[in-house]
Amino acid sequence: MPPEEYGMVLPESILIRCPVICHDADDEANLVYLGKTERQTPIYVNKHYLSADLKLVVGNIEPHQFMGFSGGVKSAAIGLAGKATINHNHALMLEDGSQMGHYADNPARQDVEEIGALIGIDYALNVVLNAQKHIVNVLAGDPVEVMWAGIPQVRQIFEVAVDKPFDILITSPGGHPKDINLYQAQKALAHAARVTKSGGTIILVAACPEGTGSKTYESWVTQMESHQAVLEKFAQDEFRLGRHKAFQISRDAVNRRVLLVSEMSPEFVRRLLLTPVASLQDGLAQALTDLPPTTRIGVMPAANATIPVLKMLSPNL
Repeated sequence: MPPEEYGMVLPESILIRCPVICHDADDEANLVYLGKTERQTPIYVNKHYLSADLKLVVGNIEPHQFMGFSGGVKSAAIGLAGKATINHNHALMLEDGSQMGHYADNPARQDVEEIGALIGIDYALNVVLNAQKHIVNVLAGDPVEVMWAGIPQVRQIFEVAVDKPFDILITSPGGHPKDINLYQAQKALAHAARVTKSGGTIILVAACPEGTGSKTYESWVTQMESHQAVLEKFAQDEFRLGRHKAFQISRDAVNRRVLLVSEMSPEFVRRLLLTPVASLQDGLAQALTDLPPTTRIGVMPAANATIPVLKMLSPNL
């Protein structure tokens, strides 16, 4: 974030009194190497953070598509890490246990916990929000204890049991800034795919005023001819951030039709291997073609923070 945008997230009273440093994962001059985790993730962390006398993290606890849950040490362990750290850790998303709703048995999340322990985090202040973005609880203290206290509350608010998969699922990330770009909006697709039939249709409503949000993803996926080609190429190459977003989308779209309602041009959306539709109504008309009256339709309006659970596949902590 450039300095002129700091005022969008911090009040003037803080900007006047406190120096603000915006971390850049690519700025190697400001990174310190601390070794590797058990899963061989190289640990690079911001040197200004590392030299601080008191280290605090602030954030919220909500569902995360492969990290299980956000919150706790993740704000610093990933938020203040170098690109090599983030890249290696995020490659763990390909392991079976790296799923939404899993914490203690989640390889990607437990790698983050190890990073957090090694870089040193004294205190975590995390909130639990409801669907209206109201704070319903504030948790503070040891980062791991905060997670164990917060996760059951998040489940109570956002976990939804589903009897059987849907033929059509209408989904949205939950509005701005969750749909500021496709990189962020993809999370809604991942959550929706968990309860959409193979061969079914997902209508993703996401404005994406900033386009894809990733030039790396954009340049890579636009070279591909199909979702299957994305999956095959991704499996052949070394894991890379940006490309992983193409993998995530294609993983869920290869066996489902994905219709995208956005502000991006139809031609560009097609180059991203998605099907553009002008409106939700147009998407529904297209999705309902030749389907019987018994078609099962679902709506997930705040998908980024929703944990849909098929009753026979309930996740464990």
